[in-house]
Amino acid sequence: MSIDTIFILSQNGEILAHRIFKGLKRKDTLPEFYTQFVQFFRGTNADKEYPIIRIKDALYPFVTFSDIIIGAIVTEEIPVLQLFATLFLILDVLKASFPNESSEKLKQNLHTIGIMLDSVFDYGYPQITQKHVLESIVRPGGIIEKIEEKIIGRQNVQKETVSLLEKYIDGQADVREHSQYRLPEIKGEEEVYFDVIEFLDCVFDKNGRILIEEINGEIKVDCNLSGLPELFVFLNQTNQFNDYTVHECLLQKIDTYERERVLAFVPPSGTTTIFYYNIKGISIRPPFEFIPKLQFINNQVKIEFLLKNRPVRGQSYAVDEFHTKLTVPSGLTLGETEMAQGTLQQLENAILWRIGKLEIDSSIRLAVTFSSTEDQFNIIQQGNFLVQLKFVVNTFSPSQTKIDKVEVRNGAKVLTKKARNIAKSGYYEIRLN
Repeated sequence: MSIDTIFILSQNGEILAHRIFKGLKRKDTLPEFYTQFVQFFRGTNADKEYPIIRIKDALYPFVTFSDIIIGAIVTEEIPVLQLFATLFLILDVLKASFPNESSEKLKQNLHTIGIMLDSVFDYGYPQITQKHVLESIVRPGGIIEKIEEKIIGRQNVQKETVSLLEKYIDGQADVREHSQYRLPEIKGEEEVYFDVIEFLDCVFDKNGRILIEEINGEIKVDCNLSGLPELFVFLNQTNQFNDYTVHECLLQKIDTYERERVLAFVPPSGTTTIFYYNIKGISIRPPFEFIPKLQFINNQVKIEFLLKNRPVRGQSYAVDEFHTKLTVPSGLTLGETEMAQGTLQQLENAILWRIGKLEIDSSIRLAVTFSSTEDQFNIIQQGNFLVQLKFVVNTFSPSQTKIDKVEVRNGAKVLTKKARNIAKSGYYEIRLN
């Protein structure tokens, strides 16, 4: 399978990046492609289908992300799904490297995006390239910036950069083990940081009974160590994990974890999630209590929320960020509101209460009133009233999973090691009726 051109456009038609492999004038057809995209695809779920535009003898398959269009130009028969798999690979790399960002952010990193495209295609032929390798090339603070930091001020910069990249990407025989996600030549700041992040998934019915209750956790490492160090991470408890998956850097010593419950690995450069786990059958007690109240009175719907901070296992925690979204049936009009803290934003059939920080030992209240016509009121009472919570609690571990100790072998004698816990909402829903 060979393509003529790979391109990335902004949603206003500006060419952000491209590589031409054959057909030098193919780039000149991109304005016509953009015209047809605006006419037939803008405003649709094009990114959830397999959209293709035809211009004369060429096909233009593409995918979209935020205000970015990623596409290819092909003039020969190809396996369509294989090509879309490659486009989605590029899409996933950009999503992971620039989350919630626009084309303006990509413009600041065009040189790394170009190198990433060169790694994906060889004269128009897609190559088998691992996603995390591409991410390490293109993301801000990634491998390209590390190479630039390493060789800045030297002569033959371009030659040295290309040589180092070839070793890193192609995996030549003389490159040492683990080089697919580390550059031993780069000297780091001799720091390694860990985040144990737990996402709380809970669903409650109108009587407060728990329908779903589980924790999905992940351990992230931000490694800025030199050479090829080996890390040994000791967790305080692992027997409560119902399931787990690991980054490939742990696969060579997965028996160490299964036998001793110790994570042993050579860490990738930069930030990587090395371990995922799932916990079911555990009672989740967040450091707050959320009490909703729903009333139907004379063609009006009155809803009240009481949010109170509370200690967990004898210790108090501030909730660093708290948002509440209330979704209501259509046909309701927002009326009076009483709010002691935060801001209220009205959405379509919903309101968003941005509370901000919930301090220790504090409590806040929100009361809202909706009204409807008399003929719609009975239908509205049968509709769904849902509350979704979004929150972040630093230094808190719902499952009490923590990193007890980290050992670094083959590393610098003096280095910094730190670990912290963070709790976040996953899918946290309360059904009011």
